[in-house]
Amino acid sequence: MATRIAAALILLASSFAFSRQDPPKAQVGGDEAFKSKVQPLLQKYCYTCHGATKPEGEFNITKFTSEKSVQEARAAWKEVLTKLHTREMPPKEKPQPTPAERATITDWIEATLDKLDESGKRQAGRVPPRRLNRTEYRNTVRDLLGVDFNPNADFPADDIGYGFDNIGDVLSLPPLLMEKYVTASKKIADLAIKEKLIFITTPDKEKTKRDAAKTILTKLASRAYRRPVAGDEVDKLLKLYDVGEKNEASFEAALKLPIRALLVSPHFLFRIEPDGAAETNAVSEFELASRLSYFLWSTMPDDELFEEARKGTLRKNLDAQVLRLLKDPKSIELAENFATQWLQVRRLEAMKFDPAKFPGYDPDLRDAMLKEVVLFFDSIVRDDRPIYDLVDADYTFLNERLAKHYGIDSVGDFKRVKLTDRRRGGVLTMAAVLAATSDPNRTSIVKRGKWVLESILGIEPPPPIPDAANLKEDKEGGAMTLRQRMEKHRADPNCAGCHAKMDPIGFGFENYDATGAWREKDGDIALDTAATLPDGKSFKGPIELKDILKARKAEFLGCFIEKLLTYGLGRGVEYFDGVAVKEIAAAATKLDAKFSAVIIEIVKSYPFQNRQRMKK
Repeated sequence: MATRIAAALILLASSFAFSRQDPPKAQVGGDEAFKSKVQPLLQKYCYTCHGATKPEGEFNITKFTSEKSVQEARAAWKEVLTKLHTREMPPKEKPQPTPAERATITDWIEATLDKLDESGKRQAGRVPPRRLNRTEYRNTVRDLLGVDFNPNADFPADDIGYGFDNIGDVLSLPPLLMEKYVTASKKIADLAIKEKLIFITTPDKEKTKRDAAKTILTKLASRAYRRPVAGDEVDKLLKLYDVGEKNEASFEAALKLPIRALLVSPHFLFRIEPDGAAETNAVSEFELASRLSYFLWSTMPDDELFEEARKGTLRKNLDAQVLRLLKDPKSIELAENFATQWLQVRRLEAMKFDPAKFPGYDPDLRDAMLKEVVLFFDSIVRDDRPIYDLVDADYTFLNERLAKHYGIDSVGDFKRVKLTDRRRGGVLTMAAVLAATSDPNRTSIVKRGKWVLESILGIEPPPPIPDAANLKEDKEGGAMTLRQRMEKHRADPNCAGCHAKMDPIGFGFENYDATGAWREKDGDIALDTAATLPDGKSFKGPIELKDILKARKAEFLGCFIEKLLTYGLGRGVEYFDGVAVKEIAAAATKLDAKFSAVIIEIVKSYPFQNRQRMKK
């Protein structure tokens, strides 16, 4: 159990920790405050269950006697913080602290966990060289050479880390993929020469072929490597041009070999940020340009970003550049890559639903479901709406097939549709999300509840215990609704704790079948969608549940920032990023949490602007 407390919920409480708008005051932290104010309250309300003798969950709170001891067990204390905020600790049957006493404890924990390291410096986090994933590779080749080469058919799928496929730690380069890169480089070089988009100059009476090749390759290499190239790097490419000139019939064909070399260079395939002299260094303007463009466009910087970086003015004009990138059509990549992974709907592409139970589900409906997600998220970006509209909105995007699935009148091709029925609206009740969190033959109360905790509230439930009861083994299941079966499952005390967090949320979505269609019954039995959340709030059905979740703005904002920061940095959010997340949330809240405000504050944040040296 201690392992679960320490490891399974590293970011469990982050959304609550980040929900307070004002940064913690310095005087609430420190050893003196702990001994005089916090420890007596812990002794009063916590030592009974978590004392030195057989502590519940093997979490002995009496062993923590100083600020440093708490900081050394950050993960466990973040869980404590969450349970205090959600009133799960102390248990309801035990004496409860007053609001002032609870605030004394939580404020001290927040201030302690938010403190800088012993050197007094902030940590920026380490990101290894990041290989371009398949989407980034395709887009970068397109913008570099004007060639639309789709690698999905040949390249192996990218590994997933922290929910995304652009995480540096998992984007390895196995030999098979290197072979694919070499093969692809030939196809791409042939197409690039055929299109002749790279020829910014050609030989003439005043310029030799080699001089023209040098001009072209210098420009190409600078853009391919996403930074100024050194003279010796160009010389190596020119030597390959020399080889090509001896063996090819034309000037254009002689450039194929150096182009192929560019495409298999680690400086092209990886986004490399060299270590600086200090432990933590600001990324260069060119590195910042790449961080920005791959974050918002999933591709290389364009000429304007390169020029800002060359002049050293990108940081000065960062707000304007972010707004420009968000308005550009290329920002659709945020919807297609970030949103579909954040919402976990990509799994629909591999899911097969039981055709006997769901005969109306087919590839056309699946594609329409996914397109609704992309178009809706993109509308939030383009209209610069508050990010809270993602949770609940009065419009969506439908075509004829999806409208029929929703029971909405004919709409024809995909278009924006005003919603008058609140059973739809926002990502919570989109068919893609509801289907992706189901099983092939039925809904899943647990998966839907877990999805809300992870994707909306930023809470990671602990993993199920190995010997947890299995619903598939329940012989009475055919005569019971899924809710009744789950309640029987929850009767097992080993399972009750985790399910108390997930199941009430899942009950609220039981009016939607496994493909997201509305229903009133589970078979012949009327559905019961009323439930009570761990914090005591009760609801009946998806609309009332959506209202409760919509009101938890701080938790959602913190969660959404964490997801975006993970995606933008290409690494998981660590405990030391907590301060940055709170700063981003506070600044964005002042601007009504508009989408552009969230993005701008992320791009200006300490972890986005800086990096730590890699460990040697």
